[in-house]
Amino acid sequence: MQISKTSFMSSLSSFFLVVGLPYETSLLPFFFRSEACIGAFNSKKKRSSRVTELELQIIQLQEELKKTRDQLKSTESWKRRAQQEAEDAKKQFLLMLMKLEDSKTQMVELSTAEDARIQELRKISQERDRAWQSELEAIQNQHSVDSAALASAMSEIRRLKLQLEMVLRSEAALAKKSEADHLEIHSSQKDLAEASFAIENLKLQLAGSEKAEADAKFMLFETRKQLEIAQSTIESLLTDGSKLMESFSIVATELKESRSRVKSLEETVKKLQEEQYTAHIQALIDLSIPKRLCFGSSDNEVEQLMSVFEDSWIVHQQEQIENTVKTQCTYEMMERMSTDYKLRVSELELRLSHTTSEVSVLKADLFDREEELRRIADSNMNLLEYQVGIKLTQSIADVAELKSKLTDKETVVERLSEENEQLKSELTKVESENHKVCEAAMLEMDLAKTAEKEALVKLGLASEEAEKNNQRAMKVVEELKTTRAEKSEMEAELRKLKVQAEQWKKAAETAIVMLTDSEYKSAAGKLMSLPLPFTDELDDECSRKKKSFVFRRIRNMWNKDQK
Repeated sequence: MQISKTSFMSSLSSFFLVVGLPYETSLLPFFFRSEACIGAFNSKKKRSSRVTELELQIIQLQEELKKTRDQLKSTESWKRRAQQEAEDAKKQFLLMLMKLEDSKTQMVELSTAEDARIQELRKISQERDRAWQSELEAIQNQHSVDSAALASAMSEIRRLKLQLEMVLRSEAALAKKSEADHLEIHSSQKDLAEASFAIENLKLQLAGSEKAEADAKFMLFETRKQLEIAQSTIESLLTDGSKLMESFSIVATELKESRSRVKSLEETVKKLQEEQYTAHIQALIDLSIPKRLCFGSSDNEVEQLMSVFEDSWIVHQQEQIENTVKTQCTYEMMERMSTDYKLRVSELELRLSHTTSEVSVLKADLFDREEELRRIADSNMNLLEYQVGIKLTQSIADVAELKSKLTDKETVVERLSEENEQLKSELTKVESENHKVCEAAMLEMDLAKTAEKEALVKLGLASEEAEKNNQRAMKVVEELKTTRAEKSEMEAELRKLKVQAEQWKKAAETAIVMLTDSEYKSAAGKLMSLPLPFTDELDDECSRKKKSFVFRRIRNMWNKDQK
């Protein structure tokens, strides 16, 4: 263990001598200051003109008009649906009217047939009893009640017809209003098209005027710029050279400062390594002293001390590894910074070389141009003075004309801007009116829908009432059928009575014949020869038998009549 410890300590001392810088983020160099000035040149490039704003507003207005067109198309589809529903309701109502007319014709036919049969029955009933007359009167009363119900149903149907006519009139008024709205929308679209055409013309005129102004300004300031360009280029080159020299001196001073800082940091790292080494040695000495004192103690204590020592040794190794990693990171950062600095210095040197070459070239060009100017000035001074005077007079006249044109165009632009504002106000008014018209149309459509719903409800009620009337008519028809059956039964009974009367006649004739017969007379004479009390008894028995027979026949006839 002692050999391993000594070897480890020697390796640590050699490692700390070769490697190691503490990780300090607060001591970074100042090489990245110039990068913050790069993004300051791209912030002043976006500006919009008034004409583009007008175009955007016109596009927005066109989109809003498209939306209103879509809304109007939807309202027209709703109107068509409502008209189709109203036509379906009309068709159903016409079918109901046809059915009612058919039922009326049937009732009229039935009533005519009933009147004829009633007349026949009256003729027959005059010969019959008053009971049949009372029954016929009751049937007539029921028929009158049914006719009153039919009259009330007809009055309700007429009322529904009037309501339907009112609904149709309201729909026609709505259609007229929608057509008027369509015409107004078409006129507004035409006005918008004309306004857009006028705006495009104004844009073209503005572009032409701007081009003319630009050309005039270019012609005026071209001569001045050509003279100022040379001076500005010379001054800019001189200023750029001075700035580059200043930046080069600043970079050199920064390099010196960074080198001095690196040296100071290396010294501090060495001091810290020495302090760590001394602290570690003192810790080992402190651990070895209790071992010597407790040499005669038990083995368990020795093992505990060894485990504690090993744990501390492992922790120390981990700390050393972390320190080495940190130092390596710092070295890498310093190397990167140094490489960046070198690259920047090389770039600056290249720029300086380029600028110096450009300055030399420009100086040569300046000297050449100055010589040419002197030579031309010496050779053609008189001609130039004459031409310059003519050009000056022409330029003064052109400037005056351009100023007058500019004033005229400014007035035109102001007038056009006023017209554009008026058109905008008119467009806003038209849009508000269109919105109001659309809202009114929607309200009218809602009212029409409610009226149609009410009409459908009323048609349903009318159909229910018509069904009730049909049921009543069916009941009346059934009652008529029952009356017909009763009439047929009465006719059959009358026939039976006729047959019975004929039978009675025949029986009476036979009885008369029997009474007139001689044998009967002889028998009657024999009976008359009997004593009086016995004959009285026979007469009484015969009369009783005849009465009982007659009563039986009458009861049978009465029972048959009742059935």
